[in-house]
Order: sequence, then C-alpha cells, then structure tokens
Amino acid sequence: MDVSSGLLVAILFVTLLGLGIAHVVMTMADLVRGDRDHRPDGLVVAWTVILLLVYLKLFWHTIDLLNVAEWQFSGFLYVILGPILLFFATSVLLPGASLPEPITPRDHYLAVARRFFVLFALVQVWVIGVDQLLGSGFTAGSALNAAAAAILIVLAFTRRIGVHYALSGLLVLMFVASFFQSAVTG
Repeated sequence: MDVSSGLLVAILFVTLLGLGIAHVVMTMADLVRGDRDHRPDGLVVAWTVILLLVYLKLFWHTIDLLNVAEWQFSGFLYVILGPILLFFATSVLLPGASLPEPITPRDHYLAVARRFFVLFALVQVWVIGVDQLLGSGFTAGSALNAAAAAILIVLAFTRRIGVHYALSGLLVLMFVASFFQSAVTG
C-alpha cells in the first residue's frame, strides 16, 4: 500500500486538532447545560469561542498539508507543534473539571492568563512559520498573526480586567477578519 507522507502528516494533525475540538465542545456543552452554580467568567466564554474558531480554521487548512509534495521529518515536527501548543493552551484555560469552591471563575482566569496567552501567542508565531514552510510567504494573514501575538503577550502580562476586555474584543475582530480573509483567498 502506497501511503503518502502528506497523508500521514494530515492524519496526526487532524487527530491532535480533534482532541482540542472535543475539549472545547465539551466545555461548551457545560455552558449550554446552564449550571448556575458553576458559571464561567465571561472572558473564558469568549476565549472558548475563539479557540473553537481557531481549531476549525486550522482543520480547514489540513488540505494544505496534503498538497506538499514531499515532507521532511523536521517539517513534520514543526507542523505538529502547532496543534500541540493549541491543545496545551486549551487545557490551561479550560481545565475540564469544576473549580474548587473558594476559587471564582475570575480568579481562575487570572491565575492561568499568563500561561494561556503565552501559549496562544506561540501558536500565532507558529502560523507565520507554517506559512513560510508551505511557501505562502509573509501575507496579510501573517501580519494579523504577528499583531495578534503582540497583543496576546500584552494580555499575558497584565492583570487589569478592563485591558483584558478591550484587547480580547480587538482580537475577536482580528480573528474574524482573518477568517474572512481565509474564506476569500481559499
């Protein structure tokens, strides 16, 4: 049986994305269930939606991996690094279990914000690198990813909630613009 290296890369890529998507969707199911005693912080809800959209966007680009004629092991490792970083960021923000009683959802958000935003910034840098690896070069999307990475680093190092709301809103707009840009360019 002749199996292309691109197919193997895509299978692992999709498997890792699937794990993260399942984690996000399970968290969203808890939100839909509406447990009034365990309401999450509004910022966590917003970032949960953003994470799902980022996972779906990466999944959509799996076809780009299949279009690579020949894979080297180093390129494979780099490509797989992105979904791993995104899964780590997801696991930090969405622990999956209810929080112990004295910890509020806002306390949890602030406690994990630095790790989450640094990991998510690394994902943005990774996307820029993947564009280079796949031959797209530095595009308008790459510029949005670079700006997003800078904003995410600011979020990682501030505890001011107003700044978190403002910059999170800005990032939502940037990610939406990025999704529309991807839809237009294919």
